[in-house]
Amino acid sequence: MVLWRKAEEFKPGTDFWKWASQVARYQVMSHWKKRNRDRHVFDLGLLDEMALVAEKTAEETDRRQAALARCLDKLPPTQRQLLDMRYDLQQSIEQISDAVGRPNGSIRQTLFRIREALLKCIDSHLQWEA
Repeated sequence: MVLWRKAEEFKPGTDFWKWASQVARYQVMSHWKKRNRDRHVFDLGLLDEMALVAEKTAEETDRRQAALARCLDKLPPTQRQLLDMRYDLQQSIEQISDAVGRPNGSIRQTLFRIREALLKCIDSHLQWEA
């Protein structure tokens, strides 16, 4: 709710995750100050460490999403179409099977292989970046 109320403060084109994390951190610190007499309160060092872990996780997610986008661009059109049908249009295996005229098992196996290839491609991009 706080992010929704503060949405006007977000500058488009900047890192949304960092902005949202900072807002959340300030909310936690504010709550902590109000509740500092409670014996179950975390210290600020722990809160800072948790914020750092969350930031690193967000950065890793951003890198993986960028690698995924590059890998998706490399897919042949037929494979990309199957992924779009399954995940963008949220069609069932049966619907895809009917649309492309292939057996359900073939669609399942093809999607499995595409996902497997994408995972290898993402890992390869991330290793190359490192």
